[in-house]
Amino acid sequence: MVIHIEIPEPLAEKVSLAAKAQAKSAHDFVLEAVEHTLAGSSFPEMPVNGTSNDDPLLGLLSHDPELATFIEDSAMHAREARPLRTVCD
Repeated sequence: MVIHIEIPEPLAEKVSLAAKAQAKSAHDFVLEAVEHTLAGSSFPEMPVNGTSNDDPLLGLLSHDPELATFIEDSAMHAREARPLRTVCD
């Protein structure tokens, strides 16, 4: 997996200085920091697809109700313009 992250200043400068102090590249320094952080945390195991009745998308937008409303409104307007079924004459 490849993840690209843009680190804003002044954090980027701090990462660079800390990496140089440990004779590491900024890339390696950040990877080790992430590994260290994850090693000290416990995350619940995600169920394998098809082994749970829980929807993995359930609650995905719970922290952004405005976005959920926007998506719903957009879908409803699209259905008005393009119905799922055609009207027979």
